[in-house]
Amino acid sequence: MADVTDVSRSLSIMSLSEQDQKVMENVISGNWSEVREAVTALGSDLTLKLVNCISSVNPPQSVIVAIKRASSRIFSKKDEWGRYPIHYLCKHGAPTYSIVFAAQCYVAALEEMDELNKTPLEYLMTMPLEFCAEDKNEVIEELQRCHNLKCYDEKSKLPNQKALESWGHKIVLEEEMKCFMVIFIECARFENVENWEGCCLSIIAEEIKDQCYDVAESMRDEGKLVHVDPYRLVSNQFVIVAKTQSKESCDDIYQRLCLQSLASLTHNSIYLRLGCVYSQGIVGCKSLAEMVKEGEESQKKVKENLESAAVAVSMALNDVTGVSKINVSQLTESSLADYSTKDLTPDNRVGDR
Repeated sequence: MADVTDVSRSLSIMSLSEQDQKVMENVISGNWSEVREAVTALGSDLTLKLVNCISSVNPPQSVIVAIKRASSRIFSKKDEWGRYPIHYLCKHGAPTYSIVFAAQCYVAALEEMDELNKTPLEYLMTMPLEFCAEDKNEVIEELQRCHNLKCYDEKSKLPNQKALESWGHKIVLEEEMKCFMVIFIECARFENVENWEGCCLSIIAEEIKDQCYDVAESMRDEGKLVHVDPYRLVSNQFVIVAKTQSKESCDDIYQRLCLQSLASLTHNSIYLRLGCVYSQGIVGCKSLAEMVKEGEESQKKVKENLESAAVAVSMALNDVTGVSKINVSQLTESSLADYSTKDLTPDNRVGDR
């Protein structure tokens, strides 16, 4: 068996003692009864490093209970990255009641940010791994009772506008993200529609989420560091925030996600209109909000162009060249660039104007 300290899925697995290595061998093999016995035997000798490693490999609730019994205060401790065990449980998609039980052991950890400025709930909302819809809904509802932040859209299973405003602008600093891209999406139909959920819009939301994850994963496989996170605003509107290391990566996302995937996405006569903008540089919460507004304006221009063209747009038609998509705007630079040479007041100091 390979050395378990090399398991890439866990951000916390480092050099472990020989005793902890043996425990992790059973964890990796899924021998949870052996893990429970080992944890119980360790008692007060149970280390935070081992607990965080176990928490990164989807432990069942019975193991979390055994950890609590062995070391009652372990869930109130954090490692050198500022992460509590619940950070790892949420990040790696542990079973619902493993997360809920850990949260109950130390509720305050739900409000704690690690060195990347992420709370456990943020990891849960943006993790690449998936709960089944029912489980994810349940665990987020449980955590929100403690977290007091309604940042989850129950129907589409996506982060909502409050989530966008709270952490949409946040980045992993050591990845040197240098370019932000906002894609504003509006779902459209020929006839007027008020009950969008009745039109199976949640299926469209699921498709948008899957396409975002697929494109991001394919680019990461090519060695490009990108984040592509979808949010649902209200009714039939969505926002995708992409963070990349270069304008070239933004162009790549625009080509793959906007022109190839989302432009042709349809369901029950629903199609999408997209407004796309980018900004070279790191943005804050208020500047991201401005980019979202610009993306919405670009989408409105797409709508106006479609209406003025007087064409029967069936399912996202190509333009006359057969290259561009008439339901997708060009990728344009945000007006934030106009202020790039000026001294700006940090977001947290800017008052309402």
